[in-house]
Amino acid sequence: MAADSALQLIAFGGWLDILRSWVITTGVIALVAYPVGVYLGTTRLEHYRTKTKLIEQSLADSLTGLRNRASLPIDYDAGPESDRLIILLSLDRFKVVNERHGHVIGDRVLIRSARLIAEELANLGNIYRTDGTEFTVLATGHTVADAKAQVLALLARFESTNFGTLEKPVCLTASAGIADVPSATTFTMAFAAVDAALETAKATGRSRVCLASEPATPGIVEGDEVIWSSDLSPHHGRASHP
Repeated sequence: MAADSALQLIAFGGWLDILRSWVITTGVIALVAYPVGVYLGTTRLEHYRTKTKLIEQSLADSLTGLRNRASLPIDYDAGPESDRLIILLSLDRFKVVNERHGHVIGDRVLIRSARLIAEELANLGNIYRTDGTEFTVLATGHTVADAKAQVLALLARFESTNFGTLEKPVCLTASAGIADVPSATTFTMAFAAVDAALETAKATGRSRVCLASEPATPGIVEGDEVIWSSDLSPHHGRASHP
């Protein structure tokens, strides 16, 4: 515009002509720049939205819609370093469900199990499907006692729920471990602790909750039947797990 003004001053020798030229030039620039700016802005916004959607999809479990295993350590590291619990749940002997009813029914059972877990434990924190038949809850702001009470209620619902149909019922139980996470505990250490608690729950009878901070109180197990356990009433004929 400065060069144009200089040329106008030389050619026409009048400020009115220069001012008119400025107005015309500015108008042309505005007419060109506005749609270009809108296009570039819209393109960048769409790119951002697409990128965000792809990231969200990469962190979601395609079957259940829960967050997946990859997102768990990310959320763990981004969360508070105190007042945290990890709850690890596993469906007991789920392999038998696939063998008896097929993988299509097995997937439906997994979806319904995920919904059941969300109904009972969503208030505790984020829920993840971290393995084929394992689900994890990253809880904050809750005591171990409160979390255990809610998990026990969830396990009771599992035992009383028909995951199939009236014609083809599917019975299922689940086991759980709970770990209180001290400050400065790495994700690997925390998950190893809760995984050990879950393994104890399965090894001592299934359909029960074990705490990483307490020694296990074994049930009396005969074959597939638990005759007695310290924190659950007697149960018989439990469902199977791989």
